[in-house]
Amino acid sequence: MAGPKLGATDRKSDLKLEAKRAVLRTDPTEMPRTVLLAIDGYRYLMLSLGLFGLLLIKTYYITVTDRSIYVHSGPRLKDRPQNLVHVIPRDQAGGLVTRVKRGRNWNALYLQFPGNAKPTRLNISFDSRDDLEDFVKKFPVSTGQA
Repeated sequence: MAGPKLGATDRKSDLKLEAKRAVLRTDPTEMPRTVLLAIDGYRYLMLSLGLFGLLLIKTYYITVTDRSIYVHSGPRLKDRPQNLVHVIPRDQAGGLVTRVKRGRNWNALYLQFPGNAKPTRLNISFDSRDDLEDFVKKFPVSTGQA
């Protein structure tokens, strides 16, 4: 007999737990506090390509700890953090958030990662809006309007 199906909230909790585990695998002395889940790029373009577009979408896991911000990524279909993209010390995260666009269904968060010429656009679902607001309170927008 098959087990119960996971709802959206259970799945989101599982993804956040995986992100916290990924941080602890990197540095067991860290204390993961908050996880923000996002997908990259312009999802309308990617989703219009169907299954092929789904293969192009990356999921980002932004984990805030007491000392750092860990950014992991992974393929959308795997739903697991696989690559450590950046580790940004909290005291150097002042210019991280460059723009926030809030929408009814999706929100866009623009992050200026070290070494990148332009900010990276991350799409955050409406059901993660509270997580987005908490993140922006901790790391206010450095340029533009929130």
